[in-house]
Amino acid sequence: MNRAILVRGACAVFLATVGCSQQGPTIVSGTGGTQGAGGTGPGTGGSSSTGGEVGSGGTTGTGSAGTNGTAGTDGTGTGGSTVTGAGGINGGTAGNVGTAGTSGTAGAGGRVGTAGTSGTAGAGGRVGTAGTNGTAGTNGTAGTNGTAGTTGKAGTTGTAGAGGGPTASSIVPTVNGYLWVGTCASGAGAKLDCPIVGDNNTTCPATYDMTTPYASRGVFQTHTHTVGGTAGQQYTVNLELRGILGGRCYNGGTIASPTVIADFEGSTGNNGWYSGGTPTDSKWNTYEIHVTPPVPGVTAFPSATDHTENVYFLNAFPATSAYCERHETFVMKYTTSLPVLGGGTIKMVMHDANCQAQQNCGGIDNQSTCATPRTVDLTGLSPQPTNPPSTQPYTENTFTPQWIFFNVRSVSTP
Repeated sequence: MNRAILVRGACAVFLATVGCSQQGPTIVSGTGGTQGAGGTGPGTGGSSSTGGEVGSGGTTGTGSAGTNGTAGTDGTGTGGSTVTGAGGINGGTAGNVGTAGTSGTAGAGGRVGTAGTSGTAGAGGRVGTAGTNGTAGTNGTAGTNGTAGTTGKAGTTGTAGAGGGPTASSIVPTVNGYLWVGTCASGAGAKLDCPIVGDNNTTCPATYDMTTPYASRGVFQTHTHTVGGTAGQQYTVNLELRGILGGRCYNGGTIASPTVIADFEGSTGNNGWYSGGTPTDSKWNTYEIHVTPPVPGVTAFPSATDHTENVYFLNAFPATSAYCERHETFVMKYTTSLPVLGGGTIKMVMHDANCQAQQNCGGIDNQSTCATPRTVDLTGLSPQPTNPPSTQPYTENTFTPQWIFFNVRSVSTP
């Protein structure tokens, strides 16, 4: 019976009847035989036989290593009954393990080639000569004008959107930024005064005559402004006024500043606002505002019987101060409110009974010449004066007249 014998050590494993032997140190490589196909299981295990002797190791045969066969599937076998047998006698002495063969010498690598040298850059071509400009062509003959198209019809004006509150530009556009100058005429002045003429004449209509009623004596300079907005709607024009005016006495109304300020001759600025009443009979000039029609509920009337208008004055001093009619001009700086009605008028009147107005001379009333006219700071007011004269100190016909500047700070409704 053929038996498979397994010898542990440096021996190859062979199946079938070929024995395994060990021999000398030289290992000869052979081409391996083909590996047999694995057997299929299960098989019935045989009974154990008594072990035979181990044969002496044979020499290693020369042959090529076989190619690996396809592994057989593991068969599951029913184990045979175990038979106890006497151990065989060990055979001959195992052969010595052969000496491993030396490794082959690696082949020498090829030489690294020498890097090629860079090619020489080619020389650049010459820059060509710029061509000459061609001759400009002559202009062609102008075409004849085509017939003008007919003018399209103007579009209708859109309905104004609902605006915000009233503004200076919509209610009193000609008052905001208005520079009111007490115009000096040409001719000879009288020391600190300049000659004044009225709206419709070039000379004073008469000498100062106390027998002529004051209301028609001397000259009047007037400037009229129309109130915008909704007709009959009440508006309050909030003003800031700055300028140089001579003081004046009024009666029958209400003064805004009943006492003289400490710096009344300096640059701090006086408040000359006076509501209602009339001027005293005097040769000193007035600065007046007449509002028509009168605003309901406003009692700034000229008198108890005259309710045709509301009247205000701009250059009042307290009657008890001794400065309301003094041969001197003063700095005015104050804010006030002026009630008006939409569609009404604001008429500004300067009345001078003797046709001589005080100049802006800048000093007290005992100076001999008009040598130091004052200027007033208008910083922060917008718009700035645009109507002439435009540079301070304002001058006209070699004189330095009185003046007052209007700045509308806001417009409101009740």
